Amino acid sequence: MASILAGYEYDVFVSYRHNDNKYDGWVSEFVEKLKQELDATLKDKLTIYFDQNAKEGLSDAHQVHESLQGKIKSLIFIPIISQTYCDTQAFAWKHEFKVFRQESEMDTIGRLVKLPSGNVGSRILPVKIHDIDTEDTRLLEDELSGVLRSIDFIYREAGVNRPLRPVDDEIGSGSGRVLYRNQINKMANAIKEIIQGIKLKNREEPVRLPGHDLTARQIIPTTFTTSLPSAIKVQVIDRQRPTVYLAWTSSDLKEQREELAIILQKAGFNILPATDCPADDDTFKARVAEEMSRCSCSLHMLSGEFGRRFEKDEEVSFPQYQFLEARKRIEASPEFNSFIWLYPEMDQVKPAQQNFIKYIRNNITKNMMFSNSPGAMQLVDDIRVVMMKNDATVYDSKDTDIFFIFNQQDEVDAKLITDQLSSEYPVEILNILPDGEDQYREISTQQIPKSKLAVVYFKYAADWALPFIKQIWKQVGGASSPTPLFLIGEDDPKSNLARNFKAPKVVSTVVPKDKVPVEVKKVYTTVIELK
Repeated sequence: MASILAGYEYDVFVSYRHNDNKYDGWVSEFVEKLKQELDATLKDKLTIYFDQNAKEGLSDAHQVHESLQGKIKSLIFIPIISQTYCDTQAFAWKHEFKVFRQESEMDTIGRLVKLPSGNVGSRILPVKIHDIDTEDTRLLEDELSGVLRSIDFIYREAGVNRPLRPVDDEIGSGSGRVLYRNQINKMANAIKEIIQGIKLKNREEPVRLPGHDLTARQIIPTTFTTSLPSAIKVQVIDRQRPTVYLAWTSSDLKEQREELAIILQKAGFNILPATDCPADDDTFKARVAEEMSRCSCSLHMLSGEFGRRFEKDEEVSFPQYQFLEARKRIEASPEFNSFIWLYPEMDQVKPAQQNFIKYIRNNITKNMMFSNSPGAMQLVDDIRVVMMKNDATVYDSKDTDIFFIFNQQDEVDAKLITDQLSSEYPVEILNILPDGEDQYREISTQQIPKSKLAVVYFKYAADWALPFIKQIWKQVGGASSPTPLFLIGEDDPKSNLARNFKAPKVVSTVVPKDKVPVEVKKVYTTVIELK
């Protein structure tokens, strides 16, 4: 076995405590799934070192030997962070984690790698399988000289602290839950980008370590991809875009916060902070003040958990502190806005959190919005309306019978439908590009009044269609809209059956694929008759 790069023994080294693999073979399964995902992600055949025999020389009870030194000389190091990994006397910590950190800072590549996108990434790619103690987080941050960022495989349920398993994807429900399959995909994409960065490396010395945020990387908005986790990015700010302070949340919402960051960036926002929440109280307060001062608004996600409390003041949690700081910013700066989102899929609300939520509701002020939005996309749309109030551009709208709107994800199916409709009626088409400049909202608002019927169609883009039509309905006058809106989706996938929107001047239905043109014609005929 050999690395794709001369002078290195392996491409990936997986470090873990053997006790974390004894119960159900979690680490063994993780490595096997990662290999399969890497085979489907990279053209290169990567080699992975994984010691699965607890009796061999790399177990906790054995001494270091020369063969280990060669194996640790790998391109990427993946520590499996568990409740027992951060033990300074353990073999994995002393002779794997610390050794790789030291050697990677001195080798020809450097611990930090410039990626093809222009970002910088760390060759240490932590995987967390447990929520860990605060002192363990501090220990890791001291070693990494920055805030810990990890890709988490943690099963989220009240009172439970165990690794996420592949079988968990088949159990339970809820759009906000974390999927093992997605996390494995994030890992593979993160590794791919680091490997590409190493291949493209053309510098004389390693990237110099900045003063903070070493292990964090934030995507550049114009090159964002949902499969690449924000856990491995560095922040790059576009000064032309509004910057949102996306407050650190309780641990149960960590993955949901990162998904929300993706949606916000695609909607045209910069996001701060770019790293995980610091473990130290004073560091946390300093970072909140520093990052919030650079933002034009704040967004706070709330679950049923109160969140981590201060060591010197257990009556205050980290999420609560950030909200109170945002209130101070509003008082000091009339242009600062704050948005509070009560996450829709919550377990039982803890008493302290109930009191906190009650306090927020009773103290809503100007420039503050409390949202019960059922989804992140709709929430972000509402924020965009408030934060991006630009002079509207006048577009070349045309009088037409049917205005047919769809997302690029459904372009192939939509074209077949519009081809049939256009043979009988004048049809204007709007193909919405998810990563575009979002002028489509203003285009739609101007074109709908000039149409006899506006159709919003979806097949695979249901998560886009529902919040889109709700907002457009408001923008064209709601119940006073001069043009009826028709939300129509296909019944495959089956999850579309639950997608509907009931409101005045709106018709909503889900039908088989071959019935879509017929239903559009039927609704159009009804509209003409009513007029």
